[in-house]
Amino acid sequence: MESQKINSLLQKYFDAETSLDEENELITYFTSGEVDEELKAYIPMFSGMKELSADENINLGDDLMNFILESEHKEKLKYRWMWQMVTGVAASVILVMMAVNFFSTKNQWNDTFTDPELAYSEATKTLEFVSGKYNQGMAQLKPIGKMEEATIPFYSGMKILEKGFEKLEDVENLKSKLKKE
Repeated sequence: MESQKINSLLQKYFDAETSLDEENELITYFTSGEVDEELKAYIPMFSGMKELSADENINLGDDLMNFILESEHKEKLKYRWMWQMVTGVAASVILVMMAVNFFSTKNQWNDTFTDPELAYSEATKTLEFVSGKYNQGMAQLKPIGKMEEATIPFYSGMKILEKGFEKLEDVENLKSKLKKE
């Protein structure tokens, strides 16, 4: 009878359905020394559980809480250190860029022409060249203007259709007012 009860308790234990009292009963049975031959394989497991429960530390909760708090503090320090490094690198890059900008603007542009008339004629040639290229580009956009002109009849037809829809809405509003009265 005892063997059947222990077997059913073992089955409940492995299904994680035992209570604390039932687990203590199993520990007591397996550490008593009077264990059936077929159940002797479980003796080391339950005797180890008895040793662990005997070595229960009262301050375990405090130790665990201290460990958690220390871990959180280390995480915060880790992220703080990371942000300090990132902002330090960003500040260094900004300072380098400002120094390069300062020293590059120090060099003044030298005039390429000493004669103002020659500079004027060269600027005129350059502006004429740019103007020619601009006009060529604008000429390629003329078909777009023709497309816009082609849509004018469509939009005028749409205006008539919109007026019709507005009249239809007026009729619907009048119809709903008449239904209410």
